[in-house]
Amino acid sequence: MDGFAAVTRAEAPAAGTGATEGDRRTHLVVAGAIGALVTAVYTVFSLRQWDRFEVPSWDLGIFTQVLRGYSELSAPVVSIKGEGFMILGDHFHPLLAVLAPVYRLFPSGLTLLVVQDVLVGISVVVVTACAARHLGTVAGAGIGLAYGLSWGLQSAVAAQFHEIALAVPLLAACCAALVRRDHRAAALWVAPTVLVKEDMGLTVAAVGLVLLVRGSRRLGAGLLAGGLAAFWLTTTVILPALNSDGVWAYAEDSLLSVLLSDPGQAVNMLLAGAGQKALLVLAVFAVTGFLALRSPIALITLPTFAWRLTSDVPYHWALQWHYSAVLMPVVFLAAVDGLRLLPALGGRVRWVAAGLVAISLVVSTHFPLWDLTEARTYRPSAHDGGAHAALATIPDGAVVATDITLMAYLAPRAQVYWVGNEGNPVPDYVVVNRSSGVYGGAPPQHVVGYAEDKFPEAQFIEVLDDEGFAVAERVG
Repeated sequence: MDGFAAVTRAEAPAAGTGATEGDRRTHLVVAGAIGALVTAVYTVFSLRQWDRFEVPSWDLGIFTQVLRGYSELSAPVVSIKGEGFMILGDHFHPLLAVLAPVYRLFPSGLTLLVVQDVLVGISVVVVTACAARHLGTVAGAGIGLAYGLSWGLQSAVAAQFHEIALAVPLLAACCAALVRRDHRAAALWVAPTVLVKEDMGLTVAAVGLVLLVRGSRRLGAGLLAGGLAAFWLTTTVILPALNSDGVWAYAEDSLLSVLLSDPGQAVNMLLAGAGQKALLVLAVFAVTGFLALRSPIALITLPTFAWRLTSDVPYHWALQWHYSAVLMPVVFLAAVDGLRLLPALGGRVRWVAAGLVAISLVVSTHFPLWDLTEARTYRPSAHDGGAHAALATIPDGAVVATDITLMAYLAPRAQVYWVGNEGNPVPDYVVVNRSSGVYGGAPPQHVVGYAEDKFPEAQFIEVLDDEGFAVAERVG
């Protein structure tokens, strides 16, 4: 990558070295303001998404059940995935337990959405403060705002809560430490991410590689080895031990699983979606005007690119969903690192920051936050009444089989199963949304017939049919 030789100079001066105590306070105030602004914008988005029953996947329901389990001091068993399903055998994210006290106070899927917004906001504070320290207050504010509005963060918030929300501020703190050449702090910030998701061990290893490039051989080698060991241990020992099938469930998503047995198929997998994959790489670096490529910090993106570009799952190549969120703090702070070594820019760095804000704003017209400019976002959904009526029909503690629409809304107070799973116990209620597109065909029109086809050993009666939502109650 261009500029690596320049940025590895240990003696490179930092623009913020001579900052006074007053300057530092100003940087923190500005960073806090930018972080609060971004948090507020995303929270408004999440609130409208929640109120309008916009549910892109079943993941929020899953994580709501995870946090409910932790908050009740029980194992994170997720019935949405199947009866007795241990979620830590699917993805390894035990660090989510730190959110249990917040969920205990506010037991709702909405809590997770707001928590994610706050975690993103914290990462904005870190990025802004780092940029202000090294490039000046105005430039720092611009870069922080550009980062906060970046398409990768927007897509993650729109995809609703995922475990990577915990990794985003940790990676921001790690990369900020790398910018100021505090390698020990960088290692300490990134180490906990191995408990966020199994693939993060490779990201930890990549941070170790950056430290090696920077000349911190002992610490870099230790972090590199530790990250690789954590990935190996998690994927070959822990996940199979907790998985009911005794395997790492996602091993076959990558071409590495077929590389030796069928090299031709591996090549086909790599070339599949080549245009989308190229767009992904370009979009990640273009959001910083490709300035991130001036810094070895950009090497931290490699593990995430590696697993996504070698996957045979099209969602992994897309710009949507949550997979790019962990890349955003890396590339923006890599850009800060590159800019701090261009003293010839002088005051023009403010214009560079303004350009990055302009990029994020222009790109936003094609990403989720643009919905906040549309009047429909602030109106109830077309099926608002039916959704509320269905929720009111289900008593606390009931066993419910349903599609994805109301999972996260019911999970805090009912035992929820996804109606598409095999082997579910007979529920007390079956809830369907005829507007949902997750049935693999035409949504069921007659909820009683649908319920009795799913559970032939039971009898049901219809107790609600309102604005597309239908509820069948078990009577025998």
